[in-house]
Amino acid sequence: MTEKIIDAIVLKSQDFKDNDKIVYLFSPAEGKFSAVLKGVKKASAKLKFAGEPFCFAEFTCVKRGDMATITNAYQKESFFELRNDITAFYAGVSALEIVSAFAQEGVADPALFVCLVKSLSLMVQGVNPKTVLAHFALCVLDNFGQKPCFETCAECGAKVKESVFCFDVGGVLCQNCQNDFAMPLDEGVRRVLVNLSAFSREQLATYKMSNVLADKTLHFLNDLFEKNFKKINSLAQLLQL
Repeated sequence: MTEKIIDAIVLKSQDFKDNDKIVYLFSPAEGKFSAVLKGVKKASAKLKFAGEPFCFAEFTCVKRGDMATITNAYQKESFFELRNDITAFYAGVSALEIVSAFAQEGVADPALFVCLVKSLSLMVQGVNPKTVLAHFALCVLDNFGQKPCFETCAECGAKVKESVFCFDVGGVLCQNCQNDFAMPLDEGVRRVLVNLSAFSREQLATYKMSNVLADKTLHFLNDLFEKNFKKINSLAQLLQL
């Protein structure tokens, strides 16, 4: 029996047996892992908060065999304010789902953890959640070496202004390198993606774009994830609001 105290954030949870939950966590030191919360569905459960998405806490985990059990938790941040705005909520859940799709079991990734926590904090502070989510998605793609280049042609390297995007090539193409698989890329969306790729999180509070352009940018990122990686269901739901 091994006991560990681990900082982690809850990505999601699911019911398990009559009164328990399986909680899926992401830790800077342990990567993605799951653990059981026993008796947490009872009305009097003291650790009910530890089974909620967004819960950032210090978890005490005891591992017996292949399964870990959470025996205690000290909450550091709930990000509860995200639940007060449906757009912020779905943007936050989309960020959790993106991490769940990219993070690896048992592989430490402190940079991704910090990016997630700081992005959720910006949403809580009232920064446009769609802007934060788009920036976060680009940071995740960059973290895993998968971010397309939106400034130069993926084939010849020429600077582009008006361009198309090819999911097979993984980047924008200039007019001379277009192929049958390329799709038009709105120039406004391309400029947003270039700007957000260069911005720090601290610059997001002052970055302004219309809701229409924000939605177009998220639609593009939604297509990118679905075609090249994994469908992010929460992002698709956000775009339906």
